[in-house]
Amino acid sequence: MTRNIFSRSSIYRSYQRGGWCPGSKHQKHMTMNPTLYLYRFPGPRGPGPYTMKYWWTMGCFPTGRETPFRLQEFLLAYQQEHVPIEVEEWLCCFVKDPLEELCDASKDLFDAVEAFPEMETTRGYRAVKPSVTPLLAKIKKFERQLGFKISPTGLRAVVSNTVLKERFLDDLFEYRKLIEREGSTPHRRLARESLEKLLPGREDEKSYVTAQKVDMVGKELGKFVGAVASPPDTTAADEKKLICLLTTISEGCVDLGHYDDASSMLADALLFCHDSDTKAAAHANLAISSFLNGKFRQAEYNGREAALLQPEAKSISGAGAKGHAMWAAAVAYQDDIDKAERIINDALSLYSSNEEIKEMAKQIQKMRVTQSSFSSNGEVPETLRGSRYYLPSQQSQALAKGSGKGFDNEFDWALFKNKLYPNKMDPTTNEMGSVFRRVGDMGLFISSSRSMEPL
Repeated sequence: MTRNIFSRSSIYRSYQRGGWCPGSKHQKHMTMNPTLYLYRFPGPRGPGPYTMKYWWTMGCFPTGRETPFRLQEFLLAYQQEHVPIEVEEWLCCFVKDPLEELCDASKDLFDAVEAFPEMETTRGYRAVKPSVTPLLAKIKKFERQLGFKISPTGLRAVVSNTVLKERFLDDLFEYRKLIEREGSTPHRRLARESLEKLLPGREDEKSYVTAQKVDMVGKELGKFVGAVASPPDTTAADEKKLICLLTTISEGCVDLGHYDDASSMLADALLFCHDSDTKAAAHANLAISSFLNGKFRQAEYNGREAALLQPEAKSISGAGAKGHAMWAAAVAYQDDIDKAERIINDALSLYSSNEEIKEMAKQIQKMRVTQSSFSSNGEVPETLRGSRYYLPSQQSQALAKGSGKGFDNEFDWALFKNKLYPNKMDPTTNEMGSVFRRVGDMGLFISSSRSMEPL
């Protein structure tokens, strides 16, 4: 009992100090808190190496009170080993029909996107984009059927933008109708590849010809085998719709500045292109997203591909012209202005009336004029090429990845006797905040404003 003469209050304390759990600090008294003797139990700071040895050898801690939950280990090891291979083969017979699964997945995705709430129109503050978490399961299901990756951020941008959402829903609806009516062409191509692997090679053909009478194949079966064994050589209508869907989502990624996601989705779209025109369009789009991402070599390659795949001017799609423009721009941004001028002049001879090409030619001419004020021949010297950062995406990448001179480099922290010491310059005093004052500036910059530091 504690009595205080000033506050006239009395505090009656028991033996118990600290908490009630067995690991907590401060004294306990057995009359108040009789505890079980625990041999070696994980203390308040988690299990140490000694208790963990019991965990891995005996399977639990020596107190036996903590029961390990080993379901995952059981499923991964024991259960897998004990399923006979015949049972697994038998289970393989019950694989669901891929076309039905694809139809279901596209219907679910369509319904989910259509039911997605409209983004509120706001004044004076920024609207919060609704979360795409409800769509994630549907996206996963759709991806699994077709074997590509949909960027959730891109889909979020699509759903938040009225124009993109409408276009996406239209394309998805038409795609659904097409596959319900005619089947999925990518699946047929895959079936054809598997069939070719199973069929014997050309040299074995003679041994399979028999003299016996052969039954005629039924009309329905013939049609089915023909459809599976000979998918069209050009891009089918359902594949075009898939390319449109992926392009729309990549447009959403570009709007948000997620250029890597956009590029990966456009690269996936290339898998569904089977003729030169669609390939040219996909390569042109890929060139644009790579260019915006600051990957100029990649943009140059894709622009050149688009230009070569559509060598003559087409009224329907301007993929060839776009490819030429991106090719020239990517080369110019790699500081090879001569080559860029040659490319754009070739493009002008092909597409004399195209506005994009004319505009690009003007821009390259401006770059030439600007450069001629720095160097006599108007060319960037070989040693300096690629050293300038033109785009905000390049700058943000440099900030994220690069190590600047006085910023996040090896002189940031120094390790000494198992302790980390800050070793950076303090900009207020112009001194290094180092414990190693006498070492000097470590080759970074002058460590203090004083001319010398007395030893």
